Amino acid sequence: MPALTQPHETYEREGLIIAYPVKMNAKIWKGALVCVDNTGNLVPAADAPNMRFVGVAFESVDNTGGASGAKRCRVLKRGSFVYNRVGNFSQADVGLPVRAVSDNEVAKTSTHNLIVGTVVELVDGNRVRIRIDNHTV
Repeated sequence: MPALTQPHETYEREGLIIAYPVKMNAKIWKGALVCVDNTGNLVPAADAPNMRFVGVAFESVDNTGGASGAKRCRVLKRGSFVYNRVGNFSQADVGLPVRAVSDNEVAKTSTHNLIVGTVVELVDGNRVRIRIDNHTV
């Protein structure tokens, strides 16, 4: 495409919520950390290869028995959310990145290093608040 020579409508949208096609037989729960896999379909986050973090599920969607893309799930792209934490955390961890262990658990380290957010608060002995801004694709 050539450079612009006149005004061009870019169809801007704020991008707070984006809908993704759900992978076949996947069940997404509202509030889950979610990823697209190497097929580009939405799956619950996990410490697994070929995952790209896209955000937090805005709604629950059950695509059990459905083909990939038969259903779509809306996903929040920014904000701060509370998840269970795996391993030891201290106040000194505020500002550090965390990685997905599951769709409801984060840790400071993981096998596949899928960064899903930054620690903003230690909620209690079992949970941490993370900010996902700048970590979603």
